[in-house]
Amino acid sequence: MIAKSCTFALWLALLSLALVSSTFAAELRVQVDRERVALDEVIELRLIAEGDLDAEPDFAPLERDFDILRRGQSQMTSILNGRMSQSRQWSLELAPKRTGRLTIPALHAGADHSDPLTLEIVAPGQAEADAAGPRTLFIEVEAETATPYVQQPLIYRVKVYYRQPPQRAVLSEPQIDGATVERLGEDHAYDDQRNGLAYRVIERRYRLTPQRSGVLTIQSPRLEATLDDPRAGARQDPFAELDQAFGGRLFQGFPTMPGATARGRRVVERAPDLELTVRPQPTATDSGWLPATSVQLSEEWAPSPPRFQVGEPVTRTLTITAEGTTAAQLPDVSLGTLNGVQVYPDQPRGEDLTSGPAPAALKTLKFALVPSRPGLLTLPEIRLNWWDTRTDRAQVAVIPARTVEVAPAPGSSLAATPPLPAAPQAAADFTADPISTTTPPATDSADSGWGIWPWLALIGVLLTGWGATVYLWQRERRARTAAAPSASNIRPPAPTAVGLDHARRALQTACAAEDPRATRAALLDWARARWPERTFTGLEALAEAFANAELSALLRDIDRAIYAPPGEFWDGTAVWASLEPHLDGTRPDKTAAAAPIPELYPRI
Repeated sequence: MIAKSCTFALWLALLSLALVSSTFAAELRVQVDRERVALDEVIELRLIAEGDLDAEPDFAPLERDFDILRRGQSQMTSILNGRMSQSRQWSLELAPKRTGRLTIPALHAGADHSDPLTLEIVAPGQAEADAAGPRTLFIEVEAETATPYVQQPLIYRVKVYYRQPPQRAVLSEPQIDGATVERLGEDHAYDDQRNGLAYRVIERRYRLTPQRSGVLTIQSPRLEATLDDPRAGARQDPFAELDQAFGGRLFQGFPTMPGATARGRRVVERAPDLELTVRPQPTATDSGWLPATSVQLSEEWAPSPPRFQVGEPVTRTLTITAEGTTAAQLPDVSLGTLNGVQVYPDQPRGEDLTSGPAPAALKTLKFALVPSRPGLLTLPEIRLNWWDTRTDRAQVAVIPARTVEVAPAPGSSLAATPPLPAAPQAAADFTADPISTTTPPATDSADSGWGIWPWLALIGVLLTGWGATVYLWQRERRARTAAAPSASNIRPPAPTAVGLDHARRALQTACAAEDPRATRAALLDWARARWPERTFTGLEALAEAFANAELSALLRDIDRAIYAPPGEFWDGTAVWASLEPHLDGTRPDKTAAAAPIPELYPRI
């Protein structure tokens, strides 16, 4: 009897526990604001939990067919007839990714879950009253090429078309795995037509550089905006009746609340994703890989024309000008083996030019050459291998080899000695066509009749004089270095009238010669003489120092002229006429004020 009583009590306790558990178990419900939605519209979803949850809900299953734009959470506790109940609510804004019948799957929170819900997603402009109207907002994207090579930069453009200026517009960035993405310059606004309708267009440019071969997918940017909704005019403002009751003045000027008083509809626009088929590096380019559409290799000398003399430095500047690539991809160039010359390289300088329609870059390499012995000096050929992406062919940029004559140091005993046997053309003409290297004919000492001893004596004199020259040059150099003050105690030198006047004349000469590349170099030399405390890596930095919109456009035109097709005229005389009034050397340094980040859409 006792055993039966215990068993009955146990069953009663388990039943009570089950009833209590069912009382506190949570109930999950999903609600949406509408079940037929256009692809460019936003869905408001609410997940309501009545009771206690043993875990947070998992919204990851929604991301297969929807973008989650916003999330919010609220909690409410109420007491009714002495009983306390609580509920929690999660609010989400969803943007559908495709048209068709999409299912909101069952959302789980521990052991609790909601029921699935099916939505119908139609094409933009087909929902309800928008069926017959033109599209007021959409996005287009385009890539410069769909089959680039690995490490070949390409331009990716995003164009936002609108007939009605959107409010609170936010444009995301394109995403691509296996490539770098860099935004270029400022947004450009212009007018265009689609299907006979006029649109305002905002264009944004990016530079994509694939880092691996194969198929790469560019996930297009997403535009979130609010548009005026013509259907909202019939909706009653929640404060309208109160305003009428109190004479229309109580809620005058009351701030609008999103989702309650704002008359507009949220839209999300995106363009189709693009696919790139990235080609690998050709096997014939194992020695170096530089994909580009154009590469030029040029040289400049200081002084010009150069004069080679023992102990006297000569500066050789090599400039790589390339289109369809970046400065980071331009390689360093070597001068080759120079016998009897000490070479002191400067730090290379690279610059990306973003003002043109295609990627372009410059790289400047400077070398100080100090000859250490007289005679003939051969400057080897300089070659730069690159791949032409337009013709799919290997190309080479070349500076031909030259043979020059190095004069002895002044006052040296070598100056009175007979010169070395000369080649048919010893000194190179740096203004005429390239001259190939020649080898002097060999002489036979047995024909002289003097024997070998006079020649040995002559060689001894030459070596002694050369050693004395090097010793005196090194001693003078150490003395100058020791006498120079430390760099930390030196102030940048003030601009001198002589230096500025010399730079002005060089700039005027370059403009008169109709040479945009020489004009660019002369302008930078003038800027360094005018502002010695600043570093100018290109004409864009110089434009900031001028702080003049007209001059900024003129400097951009000089950069464009460097890459103009051969034979295109550039008016250097007009450029000098515009520059001359600003080169008096007394203009104060002005730094352009930091402009605020421009809005995506111009104010109307």
